Amino acid sequence: MYFCIRRQIEYINSDERLSKLQGVPIELALPQDLDAFLRDKDRLSDIERQVREYQVPVYSVHAPDGHLADGTFIDWAGKAVQFAEAVGCGIAVFHPEDVGPDSGDLDHLSVVENIRHLQERTRVVIAVETLWNSKRVLTPDLIMKESLPMVLDTSNLPKPEITWVIESYHTHIVNLHLSAVTRDRELKGVAKKFQPIERDNFCLDLLDRLQELEWNGVVTLEYMPWLHAKVLEDRDLLDRIYGMGKA
Repeated sequence: MYFCIRRQIEYINSDERLSKLQGVPIELALPQDLDAFLRDKDRLSDIERQVREYQVPVYSVHAPDGHLADGTFIDWAGKAVQFAEAVGCGIAVFHPEDVGPDSGDLDHLSVVENIRHLQERTRVVIAVETLWNSKRVLTPDLIMKESLPMVLDTSNLPKPEITWVIESYHTHIVNLHLSAVTRDRELKGVAKKFQPIERDNFCLDLLDRLQELEWNGVVTLEYMPWLHAKVLEDRDLLDRIYGMGKA
């Protein structure tokens, strides 16, 4: 397994953030808003230069949120993938968008066609993240049905479903977004997401099982921003226990 941390990078803060990550493997999350991403797309070359200047290993690139079923997908997604190629990254992560209740199979089939068309043009693996929501254009079961590369996010799925996906689909999982989800009694059981993995033994159980399955994908630790020191510490520890070196 290869371990990295997620870092949100905006055009306005890219130099400051990347300068503090020298030698730290990351999932580089591009500006989430698609309009903002496209408006200043000429500045992607600045981020590319900064990645190289500060020697930041990029294991995956998280694309902005856009419509995967849209006719413009190849254009905007292609820019994200070109950036991934430029920084030497092997995985591009995409979020499936919300769809209307009456969309039927049309939208999800359009997404599959778009993804496969883009995949034909690049060596970067085009992967879809799991969001357990029936309103999504691609649900985890549809990702599996279409045999698409998957990014399994442990903060978005119930534990039984996470276990089921790993057991039945681990050969197609390229990236695991890992963090603990805890329930705070003081908050009347409200879920607290993106917590350190030590707060839920389930996280380490998953890594143990993936090791048994000889899975060698990327594990991205996703913690709350104020837990930066902790996520760096945990990444180093997990890399020593489960790691395979550089991706």
